[in-house]
Amino acid sequence: MQGINSREHRILAAAFEKFENMSLIAQDVLEESEDLQTRKGMAELDRLYERFQLLYNELEKCIKEYEGKKKTVRSTINRSNRKLISELQKKCIFKIVSMI
Repeated sequence: MQGINSREHRILAAAFEKFENMSLIAQDVLEESEDLQTRKGMAELDRLYERFQLLYNELEKCIKEYEGKKKTVRSTINRSNRKLISELQKKCIFKIVSMI
């Protein structure tokens, strides 16, 4: 899975901040549609980045829960298997002894 590079997003956010500051100083240089397109694009990008961060945090939480549960289940399976093997060995030995 390829994630979103946080560093690249911060660089882009800083570039947008610079754009906002310069556009306040040099008003009416850009066409309104170009200015709106830039602002709308950055707003959408920020929303997507925030959504990514939420989903990534949820994924990290899920991974930790899975790893914890996996250890518990593995331990239970191994303990049960040892008990079953022991019982099967006893039964097998008992059958061999009773056959003699």
